[in-house]
Amino acid sequence: MLTIREYLQAMTKIIFSSLLLLFSVSSNASKSSNSIVYGFGDRETKVDWNIAGNLAGTNPNIISELEWRKVKSNQFLLGSIWQDGDYFLKVFGEYGRIYDGENQDSDYNLDNRRGEFSRSLNNAGKGYMLDTEISYGKDYIISGKLKLSPMIGYSFHRQHLKIYDGSMVIGSADLTGLDSLYQANWSGPKLGLGLNYKINKSVFSLDYSLQDIDFNGYTDWNLRSDLSHPKSMTQKGDGSGTKISASYERAVSNFSSLSLVGNFYKYNADGTHTFHLTSSNASQKLNQVNWKGSEIKLVYRSLF
Repeated sequence: MLTIREYLQAMTKIIFSSLLLLFSVSSNASKSSNSIVYGFGDRETKVDWNIAGNLAGTNPNIISELEWRKVKSNQFLLGSIWQDGDYFLKVFGEYGRIYDGENQDSDYNLDNRRGEFSRSLNNAGKGYMLDTEISYGKDYIISGKLKLSPMIGYSFHRQHLKIYDGSMVIGSADLTGLDSLYQANWSGPKLGLGLNYKINKSVFSLDYSLQDIDFNGYTDWNLRSDLSHPKSMTQKGDGSGTKISASYERAVSNFSSLSLVGNFYKYNADGTHTFHLTSSNASQKLNQVNWKGSEIKLVYRSLF
């Protein structure tokens, strides 16, 4: 598993390697510019998934369901933007430290969430978020103030979610020492379209991207002695995701600007959920896994 330090080191190498490459390619380009981007803000996340009793999606159609809600994290952004005439390349990395959240774990023995025989409410105020993104595109000037920017790219997103301090609402399981983990990874190519409107020193932007998702996740259920560790269950699937970003940028000098940025993520996938028992493996249908996130960030951009 990638540690936070390894992630930050990798992102730093990617960003500065990209900058060195771009400088070497465009050192003689009179219209090229490079900038470094820093940002911080707050994100609220919701993740949920449910599985059926077997691979056919029956017996019952939903046997277990978990939901992380109101998961809040402090976000830090680091990135670079290279512009050569109408063409641009953007590389971003973002890390978030979770400081609050709650989890519900429910099990059913009848279809359509009936016959609930187990439910726990748990603390989920630990963990982290990781996001990396690279995109390449071209600006088309529609008018003196309006600009349209199609782009292609690739991004990776991770939610590393903890479950602890649990209490049973339905059922009588002993949750003493609960300290479990669920990690979800979303990655794949994407297409995007940006719209920018400039008024004097201000720029209003609206970006939309659609992503084809390769999904994988795993759990480490620390109280389950019948399951393997550190991977008690794994999930694999395919899906799609959208990201909408709106921002207001204001120049503060000839070489820098401040932006207020709002992002909204909506991703989903389905596939196969596998229990890794100590003696064998058993697979069931992953009906769906969903991730929604919204964040607001303050971003500083500096040309160099």
